[in-house]
Amino acid sequence: MDDRGYFIKLRLPAEPEAEDLAGALGAHGAAVERDERVLTAVWPATEADDPDEWDEYTFAELIFFLRAWAGTDPARALEVLEERPVSLGELDSRVA
Repeated sequence: MDDRGYFIKLRLPAEPEAEDLAGALGAHGAAVERDERVLTAVWPATEADDPDEWDEYTFAELIFFLRAWAGTDPARALEVLEERPVSLGELDSRVA
């Protein structure tokens, strides 16, 4: 797959749910950082993600994953603070 990914910053209602989601995202290949109730994650592109839709902020697998994780539980309500497609190469060079 391409070296692209999707950056997303989320706020959750409580720390236990934020910790749970951080672990779940990490288990599925995302690079995750957590600061109390706020998560930042970079989800790498997969075969399910349509490269033609990257600039439209559509990463299908991530969206389905987040919806399934949250379900209808109000304690798992997600507030999206920031989101955008990223180049993993550019992201690595800024971190180094």
